[in-house]
Amino acid sequence: MKSSSFFSVLISLYFSLTLQAQVKDSIPNPLETPKEDLKESVLKTAREHLVSSKFPGSWPMFGTDFRMKIGGYLKADFLYDFNGTRDKDQFLMSTIPVEGQPEFGNEGYTHFLVKETRFNIDVRRHAEGKIPLHLFFEGDWFNTSGYFRIRHAYIGAGDFIIGQTWTTLSFLESMAFMIDFAAGDALFGGRSIQVRYQKQITDKIKIAAAIENQNFLGIENPNNFDGKASLQLPLLALRMDYRWKTGVLFLGTSVAQLRWDGTNTGPYDQTIQWNFVVAGRQYIGENNYFTYNLNYGSACGENIIAFAGSNANAVLNADGKLEPMIAKSALVGFMHRWAPKLESNINYAYGWLGAPASRADFALKRGGIGHLNLVYRFDKNFTIGAEYIWGAQRTSNDAYGEANRLQTMAKFEF
Repeated sequence: MKSSSFFSVLISLYFSLTLQAQVKDSIPNPLETPKEDLKESVLKTAREHLVSSKFPGSWPMFGTDFRMKIGGYLKADFLYDFNGTRDKDQFLMSTIPVEGQPEFGNEGYTHFLVKETRFNIDVRRHAEGKIPLHLFFEGDWFNTSGYFRIRHAYIGAGDFIIGQTWTTLSFLESMAFMIDFAAGDALFGGRSIQVRYQKQITDKIKIAAAIENQNFLGIENPNNFDGKASLQLPLLALRMDYRWKTGVLFLGTSVAQLRWDGTNTGPYDQTIQWNFVVAGRQYIGENNYFTYNLNYGSACGENIIAFAGSNANAVLNADGKLEPMIAKSALVGFMHRWAPKLESNINYAYGWLGAPASRADFALKRGGIGHLNLVYRFDKNFTIGAEYIWGAQRTSNDAYGEANRLQTMAKFEF
């Protein structure tokens, strides 16, 4: 009942604003990426960044031809969880309590956090006759220990990106803005160490190719065979971006080896991991856009953020053979700007995993999560907002659970 009343209030507020007169978009170019996470939404090479020497907010590194800028944001979140979801910091599909688990039927709780706060260093060189260079390092405190952790640490040299950043198939423009940290539950991607070549072919077409490390090999071993999942070859990813006046389309595919190394006494087997991703954003007039991200693949569940860390690629069966799991995900979103400083975003994500009978009973099999928010931007530095989040998951043993959360934030960017 509590969650329904909060949801009703938020919905009422959302639609009552439609009575306002239409206003002209505060962003002069309707294809300009929203300011809240520019570096993460569109990853550029040094050559793309350094089309001119302009670098607002930077200062010279005296005695060199480099310039440096310090940036980031401080974000304070205040939330109420109605159903006792197991992760207090982010609303993850896999942490929703289901029937048969001790946490099922939990009462709600209040939680405050600032660990999403980020700090970054940006160094660039734009000099005649020298290769364009760009260094970007960013970290936050988003972990259980409260220690500083690395999010991005990469070098841009000409048309190459080398280091840790978003994977080649992480299409972040295919999501509308969300307050919840677990924003992309059904997003295919994540961050990885890689070597990427990225090139603007025409005004509309950009291509990229990369070799990447696989952070989660994701093989479930229910029979406790000796051995371990082993990385023998890197993942190969290919991508194309196509932009037009009112939108962008992303196409991507990747292929990798999935391997079990039985050492001295266990079995040896391998299978192919593959997937296809189609994503994009389409503007409708000056105050609206919708987004989409669709993925289909085999032995690639660990690359869907909702399934990461849950051994969602394959199962090593009783015969010592790898059984790959089919993984599918869909994410749709919509943004409407009510006034130059006021906007709402709605997103819904759903993921499916073709899990064999040998998978653990309470392992996530499928589920969905929705986000609906209202965000007010005082200026380019200060933003506040409120978001209602709802979700459900079904596990391999067909147990079901659902949860709801209300989250508010204040964010200062610099």
